[in-house]
Amino acid sequence: MVHASPVAYSSTTAEASVPTPDIYEQIHKAEAGLANCLDTKNWDNLHNFMTQDVVYDNSAFGPGKGAVSTGLDQVITNTKNAFGDSMVSHSVTTALINFYNATSAHVITYLIFSKWDPTSLTDGNKTYRVYEKCDDNFVLDQGLWKLKYSKVTDMAPKFEQPYFGQ
Repeated sequence: MVHASPVAYSSTTAEASVPTPDIYEQIHKAEAGLANCLDTKNWDNLHNFMTQDVVYDNSAFGPGKGAVSTGLDQVITNTKNAFGDSMVSHSVTTALINFYNATSAHVITYLIFSKWDPTSLTDGNKTYRVYEKCDDNFVLDQGLWKLKYSKVTDMAPKFEQPYFGQ
């Protein structure tokens, strides 16, 4: 028989008790929040999921699709340029989390990233799918778990492109 871990509860006088996520769930929520910000292009909220000095390295994807971005401002600029007006989706798996200490963790996540340019659905440079492995470091920053470093690699021999073939 499997027993669930106890759930911590927090409350204020103005609110009923609500569950407080454990440390693993906090990191899962940070990953999901990051994906949601990227997919909705909510650039102003990324500071809640990435540190100011974040390093995001998807340079393995090659020119036009990947780069090394250093600092939150550069990540936002490069991501805006890469996404443009395209629709994007991050389908994120459950992460493998190993803690370095109480305030930093090594996180490995596999995900499927899709990009669709509505004006170029058959152009493999603008509409494609990639299977990614994210080798990340998350840190506790101002009470929130945030991405500090990410090394992204392609797990397939090449991007799937295009998948709206004619």
